[in-house]
Amino acid sequence: MGYYTDFDISKNSEEVQEAIQEISGYTFYDGLINCKWYGYEEDCLKVSKTFPQELIVVSGQGEEVGDLWVSYFKNGKCQRAKAQITFESFDESKLK
Repeated sequence: MGYYTDFDISKNSEEVQEAIQEISGYTFYDGLINCKWYGYEEDCLKVSKTFPQELIVVSGQGEEVGDLWVSYFKNGKCQRAKAQITFESFDESKLK
């Protein structure tokens, strides 16, 4: 079975996108939809070593509600940030 995720690498240069596609074996058209790319972090760490000065950004949305994240890669290192969904506090003046 597995866990499906939609991936987006479009914030990167064409050269980086091509390198990610080559190492992953996936083709990204308008993102990578419903994919089981379990090794994305390892693949992007390798690509980041090839382009050590570039900040590589990969975002994802998993199949579970609220599973939104972005990963940043630079020179063989990674930072992963999960989405923080918040709601504004109740404000009676906004009642209509």
